[in-house]
Amino acid sequence: MSVKPRGRPRKELDVPLLEAAAAEFLEHGYTDANIERIAAAGNTTKPALYRRYPSKEALFEATLSHLAKDFEFDLGFLDPTRPVEDALYDLGRLFYEKLGTAKVISMTRLSAFTSTRFPELILAFRAEVMKGFMGPLTAYFQWLNDQGVVHMRDTLDAAIIFTTLTGRPHERLMGVVMPEEKVEPYLRELVRFFLAGYAPGKPRT
Repeated sequence: MSVKPRGRPRKELDVPLLEAAAAEFLEHGYTDANIERIAAAGNTTKPALYRRYPSKEALFEATLSHLAKDFEFDLGFLDPTRPVEDALYDLGRLFYEKLGTAKVISMTRLSAFTSTRFPELILAFRAEVMKGFMGPLTAYFQWLNDQGVVHMRDTLDAAIIFTTLTGRPHERLMGVVMPEEKVEPYLRELVRFFLAGYAPGKPRT
């Protein structure tokens, strides 16, 4: 998913403009988002904005691509020399904290509400989001497979399951927040449950 604005790229203009557009789309949705407000918040004018992005849809697409960068996590702690339980706990903690922010929840709602209107665009956005952390995660799971630590038929499916269980997106969307003192016990138990489910020699149906 890529949108190339007209004219010579100018990062000093695009970044504040896309940040302003992101805030507007996340707060008001696509339909009620106002170009004049976006231009003003981005310290530019409406004509200048349209010279960069010729339509509201083009600006929306560029904004989604900009938002997807929030999911480019540093997963360097998935170090093969670390105990698997500790690495997965740190990963679960990262997902729980990052995927539960107000901004990410608003992004989830926005993509859900616009998926019918822009199905291909939202699919591309989700693919870009997934690429930000699913690549390193599936590579780590594949390494665990190769070492005989786990037995996963599909490491991508396993990564999606782990992310969903740790991030708890459906509860977050409904405003359910786990008490802080319960987060660590929950994540550690989840890691044990997850590893037990993929234990080598466990029958696969």
